[in-house]
Amino acid sequence: MEQKNIPTETTQDERIMAALAHASIILPLWGLIGAIVVWATQREKSRFVAFQALQVMTYQISLVLVGFLGLACYLCSFFGTFLLMPIGVVAAEGASEVEGVVGMLVAMLTAFFPFCIMGIFILIGVVLVGYGLYGAARVLQGHDFRYAIIGRRLEQYLNQEEEAA
Repeated sequence: MEQKNIPTETTQDERIMAALAHASIILPLWGLIGAIVVWATQREKSRFVAFQALQVMTYQISLVLVGFLGLACYLCSFFGTFLLMPIGVVAAEGASEVEGVVGMLVAMLTAFFPFCIMGIFILIGVVLVGYGLYGAARVLQGHDFRYAIIGRRLEQYLNQEEEAA
């Protein structure tokens, strides 16, 4: 799917600038600033670089929002540990041996849960950063890269803006 008015042939400089915008994902928040700088300096010079940088900005903003969601989940699980662990300890002091074992398992799993949440979001973050680096490699090779959901929608939005103008 090609965007309107974007040349299929790009120069080496355009590919490098677009790849730098994509690769800026390595530096959280600073990478967003880097993508903004690339977009601001190249938007009048190259439609290809401008679209790639705008796409990267949108992707990185969504990653920041996902990061805040992950932080909220982690904090809820962390503070929830303090609420649920006493339940497991009280159950461990129960009358039967089975209740005691179940209570201790609940207490141990409750203490382990925040680390699971943190591990899941770290893994998701590594995958999302890897996807951005994949985009940098594709653009550097001369391909017109689109992020899965963001690229298509951003392209439609920009094409509607051009048609309205």
